[in-house]
Amino acid sequence: MDKIFECIDKYLKDLENDILSIVSDQSIPLTKKNQLMEPIADQKKVLSYTKEALLKIKNKKYEAKCGMSELS
Repeated sequence: MDKIFECIDKYLKDLENDILSIVSDQSIPLTKKNQLMEPIADQKKVLSYTKEALLKIKNKKYEAKCGMSELS
């Protein structure tokens, strides 16, 4: 699962760099910048949520509620 987190972190960093390049480009009008950044921001939200959900799954201890865990 660590490889997944590495990929998500790398992609989030790439998206952040894309946003910074759009923001720093003075030739792009503000309204156009907003249009360009909106899908990138949406991707960042989804990836951040996915990473958070995966971390919860990774860190959660699952126990059988039917007594199966006591059989070991």
